[in-house]
Amino acid sequence: MSNRVAKKGSTLIEVMLTMAILGIAGIALVSATSQCLAVIRTTRLYNQAHTLLARVDLEHPLFDEDILPGTERGQFSGSDYSGFSWERTIEVVGDEEDRLFEIRTRILWTERGRSGFEEVVYYRHAPEAEG
Repeated sequence: MSNRVAKKGSTLIEVMLTMAILGIAGIALVSATSQCLAVIRTTRLYNQAHTLLARVDLEHPLFDEDILPGTERGQFSGSDYSGFSWERTIEVVGDEEDRLFEIRTRILWTERGRSGFEEVVYYRHAPEAEG
């Protein structure tokens, strides 16, 4: 007969090694989840900004005869957009009589002490009406 008795169960080293592996996996999972949530939050802010850019163009349209260099600003109504504001800057490009304008519309926001913006720049030729 053999003097060795088969032992069942795990040793302390095996248990500690298993706990270490599970701990590292848990930390990696929490880190990845928090990064995913941050990306989702940023995407939501940019999506709202694009919606608000369209809203500025609808609520404050630019007609060729009304385009003048300068800056205008505003806020958005509604609790969903309380941290957002807008700014439109119009500058003349080239000679004034050519009436080529650079129009820069910017949506600004502040959330959790951090600020950001989304901006659209386009050029518009607005010749004077003959008459």
